[in-house]
Amino acid sequence: MPRPIEPYRCAFSVSNEILTCCASISFKLGRLSLTYERKVEPSDLALATKSTLALEGIDIKPSYMRGLNRGEEVALAPLASAVYSLYAKMPKYDPWDKKLLELFETSIWKEGVPHRLSRRIPSFPYTIPMHARIEPLMNGLYAFMEGKRHLVHPLVMGCNVYFEVLAIMPYSEYNGLLARFLLKAFLGSYCSALYGLPLERLMLVHKDEIEKAYAEAVEKADTAPFVTCMVALIEQGVDALIRASVRPAPNQSPLVSKMLGKMESGRFYSAVELCELLGLKSRLGLQKNYLRPALEAQLIEMSNPVSHTDRTQRYCKK
Repeated sequence: MPRPIEPYRCAFSVSNEILTCCASISFKLGRLSLTYERKVEPSDLALATKSTLALEGIDIKPSYMRGLNRGEEVALAPLASAVYSLYAKMPKYDPWDKKLLELFETSIWKEGVPHRLSRRIPSFPYTIPMHARIEPLMNGLYAFMEGKRHLVHPLVMGCNVYFEVLAIMPYSEYNGLLARFLLKAFLGSYCSALYGLPLERLMLVHKDEIEKAYAEAVEKADTAPFVTCMVALIEQGVDALIRASVRPAPNQSPLVSKMLGKMESGRFYSAVELCELLGLKSRLGLQKNYLRPALEAQLIEMSNPVSHTDRTQRYCKK
């Protein structure tokens, strides 16, 4: 049996299936633009940060997530704060430009970039290029991107860049962070609504499928199977955004209106504080008659939307 080719040597091609999927996504994004008015919120950035770090095997404590959900810097979680900041700055940069790569490096590593020396990464089962080839290969990737800027769809280019960054593995750690960061930047540059796409969470859920598609691409020495898997995943996320945008808002009940009228804008309240504010004795009644309807109508937000049952959960009027 022939030995599989190294991932960084794989060819780049675009199949009819990829083109069809991109056309479908473009059509759906056109439809989404008619109904989608929601801006990217701190909670979206916090979720992206939590999910992309989870893919690296790093968990964020609920207390740190509450700070990120409020858009605050968390001194005790410097990596999480750095990743959150990168997502917040992403729309200001052109993903085709190497300045976005430089921003990533200076944000993640304050004391110098740890360029990889070994030809093996424990979590990556493929052979990667030797250290001396990292810089030429990264420069070649950006030259390829620039040369194909007006020829290759941004969604396809973003997925291919994701594949190539993992194939080259330029750093001794956090290569996956860079790959997902660049992919998200390409999506957002194509359509600003995609900055809010829960891409990282989808990738976490479908991690096994993505790894299988990567293996198939390496076996065939062609990135097309991997790109096909990724654009299909992106389309799933777009479908979710569309469903959320056309979901009819329920009528606001008098009890929810009463609660909103008593809540101060910008302040987060605990369940106990809301019970005192409303003169309630039971948190069960608060949850059933006030909080749940308000959350379904997207009239309030949680300090930790990732974990609804967090015992320190707080609520803020939008």
